[in-house]
Amino acid sequence: MNSCLTWFSRVLWLSILAHLGYAGLLMFAPDGFGGVIGAEYVEFAYAYVANVGMLLAQICLFAIWTANDPQRYRVYAWLLVLIHVGMAVFLAIGMEFSSAFGLFAALDVGFALVLGGLLHAGSSEAEDGFAQALGISDPTPENSYLLWFSRMTWLGMLANMVFVIPALAVPEWYGGYLNTPDVAATYSWLRYAGVALLLATVLYAPAALDPRRYHAFAWLSVVARLFAATFWIWQNAFWSFVGPMATFFVADGTFGLIFAYLLQSGMAEEDRISRANLANLLAQALALLESKFDTLLKKVAAAACLLVLGVVGYAFWANMLRTEPETVFSSAEEQFKYGAIGLGMQARVPYYIWQVMPELCANLLPEPRNGWASLGLLYEDGKDLPVGFAKRTIGYPSVEPTCSACHTGSYRATAGGKREITLGSPSQQLDLQSFQWFLYGCVAQPDFTPDKVLAKIREKNQLSATEALFYQYLIIPFTKQALLTQQKAYEWQKSRPTQGRGRTDTFNPTKFNVFHQADDHTIGTVDLPAIWNQRAREGLSLHWDGNNNSIYERNYAAAMAVGATPYSVLPDQFKLITDFVLQLAPPSYPFSIDQTKLEHGWRLYQDNCGGCHDLGTQKVGTVTPVATIGTDRHRLDSFTANLVKTFHSIQERQFKFDAYSKTDGYSNLPIDGIWIRAPYLHNGSVPDLHALLQAPGQRPKQFYTGYDVYDPAKVGFITDGPEAKQYGFLFDTTQPGNDNSGHAYGTDLNEGEKQDLLEYLKTL
Repeated sequence: MNSCLTWFSRVLWLSILAHLGYAGLLMFAPDGFGGVIGAEYVEFAYAYVANVGMLLAQICLFAIWTANDPQRYRVYAWLLVLIHVGMAVFLAIGMEFSSAFGLFAALDVGFALVLGGLLHAGSSEAEDGFAQALGISDPTPENSYLLWFSRMTWLGMLANMVFVIPALAVPEWYGGYLNTPDVAATYSWLRYAGVALLLATVLYAPAALDPRRYHAFAWLSVVARLFAATFWIWQNAFWSFVGPMATFFVADGTFGLIFAYLLQSGMAEEDRISRANLANLLAQALALLESKFDTLLKKVAAAACLLVLGVVGYAFWANMLRTEPETVFSSAEEQFKYGAIGLGMQARVPYYIWQVMPELCANLLPEPRNGWASLGLLYEDGKDLPVGFAKRTIGYPSVEPTCSACHTGSYRATAGGKREITLGSPSQQLDLQSFQWFLYGCVAQPDFTPDKVLAKIREKNQLSATEALFYQYLIIPFTKQALLTQQKAYEWQKSRPTQGRGRTDTFNPTKFNVFHQADDHTIGTVDLPAIWNQRAREGLSLHWDGNNNSIYERNYAAAMAVGATPYSVLPDQFKLITDFVLQLAPPSYPFSIDQTKLEHGWRLYQDNCGGCHDLGTQKVGTVTPVATIGTDRHRLDSFTANLVKTFHSIQERQFKFDAYSKTDGYSNLPIDGIWIRAPYLHNGSVPDLHALLQAPGQRPKQFYTGYDVYDPAKVGFITDGPEAKQYGFLFDTTQPGNDNSGHAYGTDLNEGEKQDLLEYLKTL
């Protein structure tokens, strides 16, 4: 083998190692890969992502054998050059949603140019023809077994086209046939799998033409088929496929077994599978290694390289992949407050970086001296994390939000009084959007560099030299890139009114960022809801617009909205939290109640409120048309029929959605614990219950939200004055989505009756 072909082998090995690393990431760590390109691009395509990895691994099997003797197997060498070209072209035009694929395409182009140039330079003119390269003079196999192997191989290649052609030509239709989630990025991965299968299929052709000459590749076709069958069995066990994908392993397994039987029967004795032949193959491999490392220096160098690779591999596993057991708290309340639910890599912030961000980016906080608390995050004494955030270790310690971040509130009796935390209530003090954009803004600052971040981390923590290297060159840069990628994905928020404290846009992130639907310019901002007494709500129309009557689906949709994926979610830990809120009671009203007003207040409640909001009544948990209730319709319009269609296409492990529907109004929800649920209406546009009982035109047009000093007289939080202004967010009801009209029930009562009704509402 001349020097050009020797270098061809070396470069091909480099390509093999690169592609095997990529394939391993796709098959075994798709969530981590999602952290690189954006989790929303892999979240509902995991099976296809892994399928691409499996097919790349198949191609690498053929490449490994080719690399050992590219002169003898030059037809495979040329095919591998063409495969690099084909993959590069597809990545450049078919996976344009992430710049990472542009880099992958450039690498494939580079490999193709180098490999092609070396192969051309190392080949003689006599080898230029394709038939000469194949080395076939008479393509007819020498016996009936090999003839049938050729026929079955061609049949298997045609069978592969049954997947390839529709995957490339009509991916939306084919995806529907395969019960694929109706998500744009999923179809891109389906096409990617089609291209990878097409390119892998090409490698079967030479052995089909001359199985005797290419007996090693004929046997590799058996390995590839059985590998694919095993892969699909594994995927089926993991995802519980419904439909055709549940049987994919049958075709590959059948072809693999038939190929094996025909080759074992038709090959010469020295090319069959036997103990002696396997021992001989092993001896040849050892002899090859011996010839490659024929001096002591080469052997020492090889051993040193293996040792270094082992140490580096272990360090990578220990610092990036090693998973510690999840914390399960002895108290159900602590589990609710601090237990992880399993968010994807992109939704977690490394704990050490979390510690220093408020100091590094103090200029971006509303009150720098209060750190994270200035954004409305609640801290308990002696805790290093706020309520609603869990610490996990997957390689490195990280922080992720959990359910209680949005569903734990607080109140104080006076400005100087003790803060009381209320579990399950709306987090009316939390500025979720500002928290989100603080993260983006912090990493975008010029001072957020690996050197400066690492120096700040070391002021608080002892890091080993190895840990410091991983933080400087991987963890900090990756965190920065991941958050900047998220920032681009959430730019649509800038075209809507600011959400403010205690509110969030519930379904537009799912619609635009998870399902990749076009921006329809709708506004879905709503008040964060209470989540106690969930058992009593089973079967009711849930969410503000009553679009789902399944608590199970509502819970998993909420987890998905904050970053949980079908691959990352922790079902057992999540169930601990959802079981807790099934029986969680609302907090009792903590201030004095005028007992003399309760009886009359109860009668007024029954006449004006109970028919829609009392559990057990006919209307509770049903939807009142927006034309009847008259409240702001933006949230209703943001949840679309197309979104329902996409939800119903999701059948991924625990993420199975069948109960969504498009409604024409808002749900009559139970109002237990109503005293702590201010502000009111679905969009939080009315500051307190006293204001809600006023005619819409008399309700406040502007007020401050997020201040937690309670006002018993108005039954809500204080929303005006200098302290409310200092700590709160100015809510403007003239902004789109913030209208405070509608729900005029009880507004015609006189002031005395309203006071009696308010007194009774405090007891719920």
